[in-house]
Amino acid sequence: MNPVLRIGVLGAARIAASFCQGVAPSTALHVTAVASRSADRAAAFAQANGVPRVRPDYDALLGDAEIDAVYIALSNDQHVLWALRALAAGKHVLCEKPMALSVDDVDRLRAAADAAGRVVMEAFPYRFQPQTLDLLTRVRGGQIGRLRQLSGMFGFTLRRDADIRLDPALGGGSLWDVGVYPLSLIRALAGGLPATVQASAAWGGTGVDRALAAVLVWDDGLMATLQCWFDAVPHRHLRIVGTESTLASGFFNHVGPGQDWVEVAEGYDSRREPVPQGNGFLLEAEAFAALARGEEPRPHWPTWAETRDTTRLAQALLRSATEGRPIAP
Repeated sequence: MNPVLRIGVLGAARIAASFCQGVAPSTALHVTAVASRSADRAAAFAQANGVPRVRPDYDALLGDAEIDAVYIALSNDQHVLWALRALAAGKHVLCEKPMALSVDDVDRLRAAADAAGRVVMEAFPYRFQPQTLDLLTRVRGGQIGRLRQLSGMFGFTLRRDADIRLDPALGGGSLWDVGVYPLSLIRALAGGLPATVQASAAWGGTGVDRALAAVLVWDDGLMATLQCWFDAVPHRHLRIVGTESTLASGFFNHVGPGQDWVEVAEGYDSRREPVPQGNGFLLEAEAFAALARGEEPRPHWPTWAETRDTTRLAQALLRSATEGRPIAP
């Protein structure tokens, strides 16, 4: 029997509660403890989410010998700091997206992970869904012919004016929050970086992008479009065009009834082919546990190169939107 991976949670945000509830059925890992900046909040979180222990602060959690790994659910600007501290404490790291806000920090994390002999994974639950793996299999296997166009979009309405996602000092903005989802999938499907990117943004009063649209162009003529919003009806769509057929689907963290399909079109005739439903937090966490046990990654799981390129593209898109010109990432 494989030992159960014992995970401590840094932060008591809503995403951390969703994570704890999502992984509760797992036999491969168990949420063992939680720490927050507020002891009262950590205690309330533990009681609400079935976490057996509360640690007084983040450092105490990292020093706990009965914790093998940490899940980092802090604001974007804190991800690298606490991931590095966790690695130095000998813990594996599952870090909420974006793992880092710069390519240099991605490289620092990889070097630290290699030195510590520990696993670091960026938390993109959708990347472990059968739906996403099916899309990658079809495209990388050449089933749609030569890839010609990609289009991804993700938006919702952010209703709280004081939300941390509107604070530039905390790594806020629609691109870092929701745009990195379609951006990461575009990069995974394309297989490499584009030659140029150009973006336009609608800037909020705090200085972050409340909406962003971009065009990415590769040397072989492949083109991609990306859109993300903080002021739209919730939506999450992807379309892939090849020389032989097209694909369309969502790219959901949690694939439920009504979402469990991939649309395949050959010419003007289309059909929906079913894919399994899945809880993304559970699928992601069990993949993380498998890597922590020393197992080889499965086909089409995300790689360090993809994480690095997605971060590099996000930086280039924000620079393009700020300067009003194309950028070579």
